[in-house]
Amino acid sequence: MKIKWIGKYNGNNLPVVHVEDSAKVLPSVTTKHTFWLIPILLFLGFCVYFKNVILGERVIFTKGTLAIGFLIGIILFPVHEILHAACFPPGSETFLFYTKQGLGTTCTYPVSRNRFIVVNLLPSVILGLFPLLLYLMIPKEYVSAATILFAIAFLQVSESYADYINVVHLLRLPAKSTIQISGEKIYWRKKGDKET
Repeated sequence: MKIKWIGKYNGNNLPVVHVEDSAKVLPSVTTKHTFWLIPILLFLGFCVYFKNVILGERVIFTKGTLAIGFLIGIILFPVHEILHAACFPPGSETFLFYTKQGLGTTCTYPVSRNRFIVVNLLPSVILGLFPLLLYLMIPKEYVSAATILFAIAFLQVSESYADYINVVHLLRLPAKSTIQISGEKIYWRKKGDKET
């Protein structure tokens, strides 16, 4: 895995490659998609309700440990992007950058649709859903650990909303599609389409 740091994304400094004429653009994730945070927050709220009421494991979050959990969650943002990068094929070159919205990863190497689904989901599973599962399983006596785990999960799952949107778009494509990023756009091409 080769990772290059681009720095701040200025609108035209992401790597661009030739994309086949038969390729189509995957719908972009824009600020209007932030409404996806509503079901994510409802899901996280349900997890707290499930632990506190249904399981009877009442955990009262404390401000100090919430702050520690959020700090750890923020520190894990670069790890989140490195996990995206690690999912691309060996020998491919990935690029890290930042915007006002946070960190980002891109790679121009063409991959299968299923691999690109893994690229999008793996960081959320490891850094978000796994800590959330631990939060649900940990006994109520460990209030600090439960609070920290929930705060980490909250940040990582919420941060991944754009990845989830990409996965929804990807699942609508033919299973044997090829995905390739060029600049700020994600392209897809059905296997067997003529290359020009």
